[in-house]
Amino acid sequence: MDLAAQTHAFLTQWMEDSALLDISGELGVSVTYWHVMDAGRDSVDLLDKLLNQFGGRLPLVVVLNEIRGSDFTILESSGALERAKQLGASVVTLRRLQDVTMQKIDAQSSSFWAATMRGGKDGSVLGLLERQRVKTWLHKAYDEIRRIDP
Repeated sequence: MDLAAQTHAFLTQWMEDSALLDISGELGVSVTYWHVMDAGRDSVDLLDKLLNQFGGRLPLVVVLNEIRGSDFTILESSGALERAKQLGASVVTLRRLQDVTMQKIDAQSSSFWAATMRGGKDGSVLGLLERQRVKTWLHKAYDEIRRIDP
């Protein structure tokens, strides 16, 4: 699920109320929480809350989302990332995609896949080189995600 940061309290409360981590095995599902970080303080505070609430009980992937800023000094100086790693968290980096390209994709409410296509109804508003840049970016993003051991 891709949820807004404002849903954190509701989601974690639901997880606790339903004892999701306790019954996930019975349900035949594995639960991994992907915490997407931007460069701001709010995402660090949410990571701290998550670690305080679940500790090492919840498999965690911390995503350093460079699309929303690439200076993670606040995170690094907080100690939260190191704490997450000590509790077994994996870390992946979602590299920056050129701002102009991201804005074109966003303005069209397009998927990244559609952004790589040539014109047409579901096609991209991007030129050939921009489409290629998005394809390369997607390939690197998928490679980074594949590094995570399920």
